[in-house]
Amino acid sequence: MGEIAKTEKKDKKFKLIGMRVIKTVVAVYICFLLSFLRENSIPFYSAIAAILSMQNDGSTSWQFGKSRIIGTLIGGIYGFFAILIVNFIGIQLFNYVHYVILSLFLIPIIYTNVYLKTTSSTYISCVVFLSITVSHGGDIFPMFFAFNRIIDTLIGIGVSLGINLIF
Repeated sequence: MGEIAKTEKKDKKFKLIGMRVIKTVVAVYICFLLSFLRENSIPFYSAIAAILSMQNDGSTSWQFGKSRIIGTLIGGIYGFFAILIVNFIGIQLFNYVHYVILSLFLIPIIYTNVYLKTTSSTYISCVVFLSITVSHGGDIFPMFFAFNRIIDTLIGIGVSLGINLIF
């Protein structure tokens, strides 16, 4: 009984920072630096993508990254089309009708992921879609914003994959 108590106490000790934490910090910093090279970059999106894509090893990271890329493209494309449709029809933004339309867009987004057998990318598709249509759907150039968010997210995924494959 005394051995179990010692083992439990030993497990509760402070552990050193792991390699995944270090890789994540490096990836986020690289995303911040890369944002200086892109005029319309918002490093938040690439940094978040890098954090969400970081895995323990290169092979897991590649599988996870591939899923993130597919999800980003699906969500970005649907976000782009949603903005076009809302603008074309002339729907007032950020009211009940607008939110119904955006909510209904989640059906084809989720279905597309299921149809392509990439269900692990479903949530990132929905997140990218909503970040484009809700956060900045009312911007002066929302399509330009949609394109840049796709690029920012892909940069974060790419940086995370690169860091994971190097280390």
